[in-house]
Amino acid sequence: MPKLRKGDIMSTFLLFVSFLLNIICLLAIVILYTRQNRYVDLERRQGKMIEEMEETISAYLIEMKEENDAFIESFHKREGSSAARGTDPEGHTGAHSADEKPFSPANKRLNAAKAYKNNSSGEVSDPGEGWSPPLPDSFGTDEEGTLTAQVLKFYEKGQSVEDIAKKLGKGKTEIELLIKFNQKS
Repeated sequence: MPKLRKGDIMSTFLLFVSFLLNIICLLAIVILYTRQNRYVDLERRQGKMIEEMEETISAYLIEMKEENDAFIESFHKREGSSAARGTDPEGHTGAHSADEKPFSPANKRLNAAKAYKNNSSGEVSDPGEGWSPPLPDSFGTDEEGTLTAQVLKFYEKGQSVEDIAKKLGKGKTEIELLIKFNQKS
């Protein structure tokens, strides 16, 4: 076996360390390269998603614009056809006088104020001057009147409030109130 010199051992050791450092550097380069590619791929995906969202939103806006244009066009057609028939878009007939202004909220208030002034001075301007409002006892509908009569009839027969409510399909409290308000003192 040949004798090893100190220089040979040292050069072997340095050669081993050099290979080890080269391997570590290559691994570091591979790791950094894969990370770099991940970020690039992520940026590409985000760019594609942004483009898709922009396309979707622009398509939606174009569709909305087309629908709005179609609506405006149909509105103008309807307005034109109602004017040809003698009605305005609100459905009023064309029997208004030419100098009469359309009813805006301000005009409605003015007309109401004039009507109150006319009524307070004793002048009645509308053709239904003989009309009187309904009396307070005639406010209920026929159904409510018959309901009250039915409730009182069942109650006079001695049925419980729960039974009456079930038969008539009403609430227990409603039946109790009807009985309470319509009992003869």
